[in-house]
Amino acid sequence: MKRRFMFLLTLLASTWIGAETSERPAFNKLGREAQALAQSWLNKNCGAAEQGAFEKKLIETGVVLEPVFWEAFRLGPTEQELKDYGAAIAKRSGDRQNWLRQFGDTQMGKEETARQLAISEKQYADREITQYKERYKTTALAGLGLIGTQQSEADLKLIANDDRNRAQTAAQEALKAIRRQRER
Repeated sequence: MKRRFMFLLTLLASTWIGAETSERPAFNKLGREAQALAQSWLNKNCGAAEQGAFEKKLIETGVVLEPVFWEAFRLGPTEQELKDYGAAIAKRSGDRQNWLRQFGDTQMGKEETARQLAISEKQYADREITQYKERYKTTALAGLGLIGTQQSEADLKLIANDDRNRAQTAAQEALKAIRRQRER
């Protein structure tokens, strides 16, 4: 698993490190390994075992990641990340349409299948991109929950207490994580 984890880190970092680094000053201050870790965390899609490994590595790396996660929260994904994600969405949209045509009626019923098939590729892509941007930002807050300082705690409280902020729940969870880290 360690080999797989390092491969994932390297792969994700190689995509992001070359992309628009001038817009990410905090990220640029990190060494390559920390950059790979931060980027892998922000774009993660992993199981529980890998999640635990990520969290452990983030905690070991420490507060050097704090400005990077705040930067990621403020700015969201880079243009290159959005472009890469958009390319993956196009393929998934086609796969989704094929699955719906082949199995939709038996798995979901005719009415729901018709409703799903009526969603255009653009609507699907727009929804997926919006969810990706939100997930990216809330993942940044989750990272802060693992390594956050007192200053981050104060900033997270502002978000956690703002009923209009879409990241409110993520900030509340990050605050809980900071408290758990202190209790250890």
